[in-house]
Amino acid sequence: MQQRARVLTDPPVRVRLVRRGFIERQGTAIVAASASVTLIEASDRLTIVDTGSPRECDDLLFALKAIQVEPKDVDIVVNTHLHIDHCGCNELFENAVVYAHQLESPPIGNLRICGSMILFPGVEVVHTPGHTAGSVTVFVRAEKRYAICGDAIPTKANYDSHVPPFIAIDKNLATKSMDAIIASADTIIPGHDAPFDIQGKK
Repeated sequence: MQQRARVLTDPPVRVRLVRRGFIERQGTAIVAASASVTLIEASDRLTIVDTGSPRECDDLLFALKAIQVEPKDVDIVVNTHLHIDHCGCNELFENAVVYAHQLESPPIGNLRICGSMILFPGVEVVHTPGHTAGSVTVFVRAEKRYAICGDAIPTKANYDSHVPPFIAIDKNLATKSMDAIIASADTIIPGHDAPFDIQGKK
């Protein structure tokens, strides 16, 4: 049987930002948004966290090609939540198992995440509600501890000002989730901004 091509990793778990997310506003209104797309490489598994807006699928394909990753070789897709700007290109990954928290509406994928879940050694999914009922963060232990957190922390400005996401079903719960993520991570990959390090951590 012919093996699928894989990207070798050193260290054993590697995190790469495939596409940086963005938000475009007119005043306080959001006119366009697409989530950050992150690749986790671990042994023989390829995992994508969030897939962005459906308007950005061609750009995502181009970005994947640039790092020599074929969508058909991705094993797992984790959606931090099910707003369309985070799951809009899921269909590109035809062979992947799609995970989303069971509290998301509508639920998708042939498997659901209940609370916390270890995907495989070094990669854990943790329920971090507030933005939505089923928001999750993917923690990755690589050369440092990453938190791929979707809109639990959408931008660095939210971290800098300690303000939860503007869109939230529960602001207090969103703040608690944000604080838990910050306490557990060295580097944040936010939903709509560039990665950044937590101040005071090396």
